[in-house]
Amino acid sequence: MYRKKLGKNIGSLVIAAVIVASAFTILPGEHRKADALVVPGVPLVITEIMYNPAGVDTGNEWIELYNMGASELNLSGWTIKDDADNVFGDLTGVVIPAYGYYVLNGSDLNNGVETIHVFDATATEVMNITYDDTATENHSLELNEADEWVEGPEGGTPGAVNSVMVPPVTTATLEDTLYSWDIGDWYVGNVTVTLTATDNSSLKGTQYKMAGDADWTMYTGPFVIEGPGVFEINYYSIDIWGAEEPAQTITVQILNTSSALEVTPTTADWNTTHTIVVKNAQGNVGLYAPRETTPRKTGTSAYIQWSLFTFDVSGTWWVVDEVGGEANAAPIEVSPLSIDVNATPDTLDYTKLGVEGSIQTIEGTAEIDGAAAAGATVNLIRPDGTIIGTDTVAADGTFRFLDINIGNNGAGEYNVSVYIGNATYPDASGYDTVTVNTVVPNITLVNNDAVGGFDIGSVTFDVTYPEDGAALLASYYNISIYKGGELYAWYIYNDTLDEQHGPVTFAVAAKLLNLTVVAPNMWEAGDYTIKIWVDVTEDGNWEYIGESTYTVAAAPDVNTKLLSAAEIDVKDQANNSQVIQVQIFGKNMTTYGNKTNLKIGDNMENVTDRIKVEGDVLYAPPKEAYQYWKDGIWNITVFPTKGSGTIYVNVTWPDTEAVASEKVDIKDGGAATVEPTTIIVDTLTDITVTVKDNYGNIIANAQVTLYYEDEGTPYALDGQVTNGSITGDGSSGKGLNGIYEFTISSEYAARNIIVVATFQTPGGDTFYAYAKIRSQPAHDLTVALTPGDVLAGEHTEFTVNITRGNTSYADNFEFYILNATQRQQLQDGELDIATLTPVYTSTKANDTFKHNITEEGTYYLYVRTTDKKHDNMDSEPSFEVSKASVTATPSLLVKNVDKNVTLDFTVSWNGNPVNGTLYAHGLQEVASYHTYVNATVTITIVNGTGNLTNVSAIAIGNITFEFQPEAEHSKKVEADGVVQVTTPTVSIIEPAEKVAFLAEENLITIQVKHPLTGNGIQGLKVEITTPTSSDKHEIGETDANGKLLFGIVPLLTGKIHIYVEGEHAGEIDIWVGLKVVASSEVEKKQEFTIRITTRGGKAVSGATVKVDGTTLGTTDENGEIKYKPEEEGTVTITAEKTGYYAGSMKITVKAGAEEGVPGFEFVGIAIAITLVALILRRRR
Repeated sequence: MYRKKLGKNIGSLVIAAVIVASAFTILPGEHRKADALVVPGVPLVITEIMYNPAGVDTGNEWIELYNMGASELNLSGWTIKDDADNVFGDLTGVVIPAYGYYVLNGSDLNNGVETIHVFDATATEVMNITYDDTATENHSLELNEADEWVEGPEGGTPGAVNSVMVPPVTTATLEDTLYSWDIGDWYVGNVTVTLTATDNSSLKGTQYKMAGDADWTMYTGPFVIEGPGVFEINYYSIDIWGAEEPAQTITVQILNTSSALEVTPTTADWNTTHTIVVKNAQGNVGLYAPRETTPRKTGTSAYIQWSLFTFDVSGTWWVVDEVGGEANAAPIEVSPLSIDVNATPDTLDYTKLGVEGSIQTIEGTAEIDGAAAAGATVNLIRPDGTIIGTDTVAADGTFRFLDINIGNNGAGEYNVSVYIGNATYPDASGYDTVTVNTVVPNITLVNNDAVGGFDIGSVTFDVTYPEDGAALLASYYNISIYKGGELYAWYIYNDTLDEQHGPVTFAVAAKLLNLTVVAPNMWEAGDYTIKIWVDVTEDGNWEYIGESTYTVAAAPDVNTKLLSAAEIDVKDQANNSQVIQVQIFGKNMTTYGNKTNLKIGDNMENVTDRIKVEGDVLYAPPKEAYQYWKDGIWNITVFPTKGSGTIYVNVTWPDTEAVASEKVDIKDGGAATVEPTTIIVDTLTDITVTVKDNYGNIIANAQVTLYYEDEGTPYALDGQVTNGSITGDGSSGKGLNGIYEFTISSEYAARNIIVVATFQTPGGDTFYAYAKIRSQPAHDLTVALTPGDVLAGEHTEFTVNITRGNTSYADNFEFYILNATQRQQLQDGELDIATLTPVYTSTKANDTFKHNITEEGTYYLYVRTTDKKHDNMDSEPSFEVSKASVTATPSLLVKNVDKNVTLDFTVSWNGNPVNGTLYAHGLQEVASYHTYVNATVTITIVNGTGNLTNVSAIAIGNITFEFQPEAEHSKKVEADGVVQVTTPTVSIIEPAEKVAFLAEENLITIQVKHPLTGNGIQGLKVEITTPTSSDKHEIGETDANGKLLFGIVPLLTGKIHIYVEGEHAGEIDIWVGLKVVASSEVEKKQEFTIRITTRGGKAVSGATVKVDGTTLGTTDENGEIKYKPEEEGTVTITAEKTGYYAGSMKITVKAGAEEGVPGFEFVGIAIAITLVALILRRRR
């Protein structure tokens, strides 16, 4: 079928230009049936089918087509066929106008089941309809407005609107002030007409016209009828199918308020008596009171007088003169009287329901022109508009409302309204207000552990009534959070809304207001203000308004979250390897503590430094115990040893070295301690183990066993130690005082011996405890090593001599070179030497090996036997590694000055010359050598010397060095020494203060010298920028002495920047300078005028003037101040003002009556131009 506007379109008229087709199945109407399939966008519709006409079918069958589009539809080339591929009719040259019908005659439609197919000019099927023989002979199938097919009338309705189509219904609405009198309904002013059409499908349009007009007008929106007069409007609508309603009529009568009709008075007060005079009346005259349909007075003459008439109703009265079906009218405005109302109290604070102060009396007076408004009605209206009390004004003008429950009625403005007459149209009225103020609630911060950048922690407030401390957030409320003055998050709760917005989650539980954030949201560090509005009476007005503040602290550089259990037990050995899962973050929850951010190597290098596990564990987990999962989550396998113990996970963030920690408590388990904790391999040693429960009670019946730890698997057992098991019986050495005594000899070095203690409590529970003994090598080797000083990077041959017990000793050895940190870690038991690779293996007591080291420092040679039983710990020989030193002549180059110079290099180590290759970074070979960033050249060094010729300095920076000794397999290493490439030394000689003055010529002298020689440099280009131009302007080149003199007249304050050969070399501040203008000689005790101006001559007011450092005062608007010297001599006058450069002048004070030399003024005017004026002066 077709997608039409289904159902009724109610409201302003909607005109559908095109109804778009859509593919769906038509619903059956009654017991009839026809199905259709169409292609969207095709405006062609089959609206009626006559498949079984009376008599002979051939040539008398027809199909009605309808164009639903706003444009004509050309069907040339289109075809209509049945299922047998018979063509129905001929569409050649057929053009259906917009919204037009066309009847196509043809043959061969079945009187049974049939499908009609419609093809467009491209042979694309755009529609098909299947029907059954359900219509009576000579009756058509019609489409109705409900998208249904029904049986049509006999003969059908070919080419016309289907009989089942219902026309639209149009209603007219008139808008303006209407008066309904016994002479009819009359409008005062122009009338707006709105036509609204409804239809079962869609509208094509609505037409209207004024009675007597020949043409109809298409309705597009409300229109205005301008009076006065009587008007008749005709209108009708037509729907998309062409169904048209009969024309309807409405009459509009508009009063003529601009006629010659004259009425006095035109205004009056309520309840006053007047004589009403009507002039120029032409017909039947009536006086109509407000809201009354029949006249109070009538008359028929041109002049009418109604004496002693009392206006007993306030509002607009009308004198209406009905003439020949029209009406002239004039209004009389009767004003209500004003009642002076005074209610008390003016204000009071809201008090909670049920608390003293919540019941109040509101009383007052009501008067008209100073007399009691006796009998007037008084309404007490609460803030939501509800009348909560009514009284009558007493004879003395008073009224009173007793026991008003403010706690129940709420805060806000209460209206005390007094009136006489109709409440809606009062004849006299007035009002006063009583304001019930909102109250500040108790808002107390009770918890704040929120962390900026994370979703952890919360902010909690206690929100209570100030009257009794009860929970306040039990009714309607609005909670808003502001950050930096901007609304950040809010929560609205009332009878229709329960909405939260922003990143914060609000939760109310009794007195507590809890603020949290839920991922992916996170706390934002900063200061916040929380504001709370509470409407306890639920009437739309707030009774309590208050605020508080809180701060979300910025997160530290590293943060952790324990994801696994915060409490574990000590278990049997097979199950005691337990995983602690911790999540690590940087400064926020999206910066994860992964390997990259923690700077942990791919093979877990450095992991035990970044994530340290300490506390009651067998030992700090090795790197194999760490596993990274995702999102900063690490799994760490630990081996707890002691009940009522604690395990700490300490995380250090690189760069900042900030630390965060998590704690895991150990609950159930025993406690085992062992002495000593280290033993020497192959040495008979007494061992004491003490066993207690987690409360510190001794255990006399424990099973204590010593096991070697498996070398390849942390915490795993690998065989029992000989004589390493005792079953406690409470006897000496077997549990007495909880002590178990062993004498053992360890078979392995560099191995752990794990002490396992098991016991049962009286309740039958089994507890476990563990301790560790470290089996160490015998530190009995003595190693001599030469040389003691090594050149960094050189492939050096070392000579080793090993003795044991003062005797040369040969064995299978491993040599390790350790830096100072590694050596200390080895001695402290923090370095597993097996994680390092030996630099050399030997079987000799005296041997040599070669090795190179690139970093400076002190190094140690650690030697042990491969069975780990013998080593030289605590007596490792050391050697010093130091870098070569480079000196250059010259030691400094100046950019664009030093050209084609020769650099001579001297390379030494420990004061001796060396041979090798010098790498100079910051030089590049072109035709000659140029200083160049990120470039490198090499120089061969023989007997400590080498050179480069034709070196030109073209870039600022440092030439640095690496040196590779000549020994085979040596490496290049950073060498000490630098050649600085810099700018020349630039001095601003004049002005010495580095200050130039606005709007006057300033002479500036600069001198450029070589920083190494101190000689002036000739021929260097000098440029400047000014406040009026950021572009560089060339002002000349330096002379033979390296000097340049130039003049400048600045037109704006700011800075003059000086550049030499493109490099910034200095700056001069531009000031508005002050000038002291006065006589150079003055007389003692004779007052004279000091005038302060700019150096350009403009008077400066407000300048502070001092005489020999003592403040005289400030200048007036003319820049002047008076001074009378008291002593003879020379005085210095200074002038200062913020934003100006101080000025000064010396004057002589003399005795006698000589006339002083008059001062002078120097006035300079600078016309603003975009570029600075430059005056270049050259000295010869």
